[in-house]
Amino acid sequence: MSDPLSIGASIIAVLQLTATVINYLKDVHDAPQDRIDLLVEISGLDGLLAALQNRVQEAKSGDPWLTELQPLGVKFGPLDQFNSDLKRLASKLEPLTGLKQVKRRLTWKFDKIEINDILSKIERMKTLVTFALTNNLL
Repeated sequence: MSDPLSIGASIIAVLQLTATVINYLKDVHDAPQDRIDLLVEISGLDGLLAALQNRVQEAKSGDPWLTELQPLGVKFGPLDQFNSDLKRLASKLEPLTGLKQVKRRLTWKFDKIEINDILSKIERMKTLVTFALTNNLL
């Protein structure tokens, strides 16, 4: 039997991290276009995840859609992997104090390859969530 609480908890964890990363990205000054690209893509994913979370909350236990959704929230599944990716991203963007803060504001810590990798992971997650919302799972 499917448990809306477990998938819901996975979605909430990712939603919380997307909000953190969005706030960090908003605080980065004088960063290249990559910062804006990340901000736009993560904000778009945040909206999709919120819609998915709402649908999960409305679903009844045993709902076939919810049963099909469960693989997204398993340990090492797509939501768990994306959560780990967001944690790494957040750790690079997390504000510092003192002189370290000044230095961080002066340097953007990501190269083009890393940004493209992050953007492709966001795009994959957006696709999975969109499929989930339209009942086209796996």
